[in-house]
Amino acid sequence: MYSYVIIDDEELIRKGTVKKLEILKDQVQCIGEAANGKSGIQLIEQLHPDFVILDMQMPEMDGMELLPYLAEHYPDLQLIVISGYRDFDYIKQAISSNALEYLLKPFSKETIKEVVLKAIARIEDRSSIQNQIRSTEQEKEQVQYEYDLQVIKNLILGYQTDETRLTSQKLNYLCENHDLCLLAFECTKAVSANSMENILNELGFEDLMLYFQSPSSESLGLLLLFVPQHDPIHSGRVIEQTLDALTPPLSELDVFITVGISAPHSSILELSSAYTEAVSALDHQLICEDAPFFYYYDGEEDTHAISWDREDEFLFRIEAGMDTEVKSLIREMFAFYTSLPGCTLADVKYHCYTLSDQCRQILDSYIHTTETLKSSASMQNVVNHLFSLHDLMDYYTQFFLNLTNMIKPNSVYAIDDVIEKIQIYIRRNYQKDLSQEYLSSLFYINRSYLSTLFKERTGQKFVDYLNNVRITKSKELLSQTDKKMYQIAKSVGYDNVKYFFRIFKKLTGMTPEEYRMKNTA
Repeated sequence: MYSYVIIDDEELIRKGTVKKLEILKDQVQCIGEAANGKSGIQLIEQLHPDFVILDMQMPEMDGMELLPYLAEHYPDLQLIVISGYRDFDYIKQAISSNALEYLLKPFSKETIKEVVLKAIARIEDRSSIQNQIRSTEQEKEQVQYEYDLQVIKNLILGYQTDETRLTSQKLNYLCENHDLCLLAFECTKAVSANSMENILNELGFEDLMLYFQSPSSESLGLLLLFVPQHDPIHSGRVIEQTLDALTPPLSELDVFITVGISAPHSSILELSSAYTEAVSALDHQLICEDAPFFYYYDGEEDTHAISWDREDEFLFRIEAGMDTEVKSLIREMFAFYTSLPGCTLADVKYHCYTLSDQCRQILDSYIHTTETLKSSASMQNVVNHLFSLHDLMDYYTQFFLNLTNMIKPNSVYAIDDVIEKIQIYIRRNYQKDLSQEYLSSLFYINRSYLSTLFKERTGQKFVDYLNNVRITKSKELLSQTDKKMYQIAKSVGYDNVKYFFRIFKKLTGMTPEEYRMKNTA
């Protein structure tokens, strides 16, 4: 029985990790938990575990301090690092401390199981591996080859620097005599590295291809092809033949793939760029087309802004805590994406990101938290590794519904009086294009009844109330800023400057210029 301790300041993460490892209860046992590095060191000194699972961000002593300490004082201890961030400094520290693996949160039960089994294998094989290195040249080459595979994987994911070099004869020869092309596979369901390697072996591709499972997504695989040097036409044929050959055996496993294909590269030091290109190719797939393969093109177009006419309503429904309506609008929004000619997955991600950013601003006005930046980065890391419209919809549905339910108990709209709700909405959104038609649809009230009820309750017509709110705000801008008149008119909801002047004078008895001169020192 092998033992481990887990060091993480988030209790839910600790408990969840222990729960995921119950499938290995006959082989491993958690003998201790700690919430920071200092407590973790005490546990290790007392309990002498076989391996440690630790987070990078913790109070008192974080992973950046803890890892080198453990590497120095417990060189045989297997270290598994978990983090919510793909931060180069964290990863570099994990590598330099000889950590077994760097896992990005959230990770699956299967992923942590595989890493723990790898830790057990390393513990069991440590002495035999040392003996193999000293034995025959063939055994030495195999060990170096395995090492080089990890080096290449690290280079693809951007974990190492330009000082890296390969040590095995086989991979050195392949890299020196071939260009490198990286294919990012988005699979409809996870395919294990062993299954893919078996397929490659059966097809006779094992000598010219390497397959890696992405650590950030179970459904994302990375296939490194060694293609003819300086021959893009021949390289293109090799890529097409490879994909044609792989499709049938994957289909038999009920797995269908979308593939992003990088440009050819001449050096392993460019593998990180190849990874970025392959992922970018996936992101720039047209969502209205059912094409399986996408090539990266130098100078790939930037994302295009998406204009959705129900965006303001969507934000309102979230702030009002209307989860049923929010869910319906999300379905409508994603259906809208599919109707847009030339819309790419990257465009959808950008639009959803801008909406989520506006929602976080709304949330911050209700719940003051120091975790906004951290959660935003973690969320973006997850979204960066989603490459299907369905997965994006599932993820953002959960995200927006969670925000809706967080705001709901404290919403400014959590009152019964519909006229008061409308007044609140006007005061918070006066700069937008507001009409009685729009507000009556927003608050589910007949337009003519809204007009009558508004006048009865406030003593003002709807348009007069709206103008008063806008002019009041414009007074603040005139006296407190040096903005130009057209800028002020626009910022309070008037596209027509002359109309703004007319309304301002009607309500104040003076022009905006006269008001500014009178109310500024």
